[in-house]
Amino acid sequence: MSRQDRFIMNFDVGTGSGRCILFDLDGKQVAVAQREWLPKSDPKYPGSQDFDTNEAWKLLKECSNEVLTKSGISNDKVVAATSTAMREGMVLYNKDKKVIWACPNVDARASEEVVEMLRLNLAEPIYNIGGDWLNIISPGRFWWIKKKKPEIYEQIAHMNMLSDWVLFELSGELVTDPSIGSSSGMFDLTTRKWSEKIVEIADLPRGIYTPVYECGTPIGKITAKAAAETGLREGTMVVTGGADTQLALVGAGAVKPHMYTVCAGTFWQTTVVDDKAHYDPQYRLRTLCHVVPGQWMTEGIGFYHGFVM
Repeated sequence: MSRQDRFIMNFDVGTGSGRCILFDLDGKQVAVAQREWLPKSDPKYPGSQDFDTNEAWKLLKECSNEVLTKSGISNDKVVAATSTAMREGMVLYNKDKKVIWACPNVDARASEEVVEMLRLNLAEPIYNIGGDWLNIISPGRFWWIKKKKPEIYEQIAHMNMLSDWVLFELSGELVTDPSIGSSSGMFDLTTRKWSEKIVEIADLPRGIYTPVYECGTPIGKITAKAAAETGLREGTMVVTGGADTQLALVGAGAVKPHMYTVCAGTFWQTTVVDDKAHYDPQYRLRTLCHVVPGQWMTEGIGFYHGFVM
């Protein structure tokens, strides 16, 4: 098979919609399908936003089949599948690898828990390891679940992020990558791995964090079930993707230190890439792992600019 006859399918989990996009190996978009969605709020819990993985997967399957139909490209020419997603949204699974809870990036239900963590002086130590403030990262959400949904908390056996969940639906493998994993606020930026120290100081669940592979790593193959649902060929390679902003930086060419870029989507990020992790002494900016190994990105973020536009 020639290079011109090989393609990559990407599943994208955005704040306001899901998409499937088919690319050729030069990065040219061949076909795209999109479905809008909105997070669901529980009126009992102010600020809550739930992510319905069943509904989202149904829409993403529709997108995948539509892309294959629109492009006229047979599934044997799709040599790999991957995923991208909004950051911060996390997914929890039980011991049988069944999703038991998921939220998107805009979930803000844990405000009381964040205030409690601030009172206990946990915010600065977490920031100084993970590079992000407590507002919408995972530690406060774990505290909320423990307090408000103990029946779920007791079942937690695995945890990863939204793009990782797509990889799980495709391959059955539970993994994460540094770019999306670090958006949990629970990574040690210097090692690009889950931080045992953050788990310890914030008294978070232990032993639930999935293996970490750099972006672009083959981690499994399309299962028979996923093939039947998505139209992709069983056995097609599944590769780690990553966080939407960091991958947007790659698309814009921001893959070298000191490159300044603005990414505009539902949220707008003003970013700079570097070859070391930065920690703002005034805690104003956030730093996450870039998808490029050995690189990090620091950003200031504006909420809902895209929705306002």
